[in-house]
Amino acid sequence: LAPALLLAVLVSAAVQQSTYALVPVFGAGYGLPEAVLAALVMALSLGNILLQIPLGLLAERFGGRPMILACAVATTVCAVLLPLLITTPLIWGVLLVMGAVGYGVYTMALVELGSRFRGSLLVTGNAAFALLWGVGGIVGPPGAGLLMQAIGPLGLPTVVIGLDALLVAFALYRS
Repeated sequence: LAPALLLAVLVSAAVQQSTYALVPVFGAGYGLPEAVLAALVMALSLGNILLQIPLGLLAERFGGRPMILACAVATTVCAVLLPLLITTPLIWGVLLVMGAVGYGVYTMALVELGSRFRGSLLVTGNAAFALLWGVGGIVGPPGAGLLMQAIGPLGLPTVVIGLDALLVAFALYRS
């Protein structure tokens, strides 16, 4: 099939599920109150909901493959900014964007899958996507949690940066 697309799904699932599960733990590591911790997850979700249509429009203009890279790079930038801005009001914008582009990697992989494959290959690709989404969602949060346990709150952005950097490097290598 398409290894870069499959990796994009795996990375997106691991990043999204890790971020949703652990951003409250990350915020708690910086002393944020409980009400703010819940709102961090809401900001991620809101970005995911509000910005999928604009990302789709960009995919129609530029194509799925370049948008996978753009979303992965943007997610990496957001992860770098997390520890720098977690105690400032700017964190809300970072989380809105991170929610959109982190999940946007998956959306763009779907766009690319649909544009490159037809018939039974499309069905097979979609099944592979579902399988890899499950694997990434199962493996990502415990892995990120273990790293957070070992090095503290910085474990979460470290995992996000590492996974998205791997995706960008592999996608560039394959292109």
